Amino acid sequence: MDPGAEDAEPLNGGGRLESLSGALPLRVLGAALALIAAGIHFALSLADLIPNEPTRGPGFALMGLGYVGCAVALFGRRMEYDVLVLLYAVGLVIAYAASRGDLPIEAIGLTSKAAEIGLAALTIVLLRRR
Repeated sequence: MDPGAEDAEPLNGGGRLESLSGALPLRVLGAALALIAAGIHFALSLADLIPNEPTRGPGFALMGLGYVGCAVALFGRRMEYDVLVLLYAVGLVIAYAASRGDLPIEAIGLTSKAAEIGLAALTIVLLRRR
């Protein structure tokens, strides 16, 4: 079966019109959520925005790049890419939760985690539609 088959609709002449697929709005929403998370991580890599937590540096920039990759991967319409996006988002949510011992739970982190949890939930929906 074609990896993008669930996203394709027949077009007159037997062709496929993938740009009008039923899953495209979900993938666009997922990309938007991934880019929100990316933007937050890029901002954190440039300045220590969270009190008592150093975030400036390449670590948060790399996490931001990971979310840009997630946004792109969603449009690959392959199950493997969707699974990787899901694992990445869930992994960073778990890492955040595990790191909160002495560190504050703050609005920036919660906003990022909300976008990441939304992205994870959306990829689960995409995977279940296969």
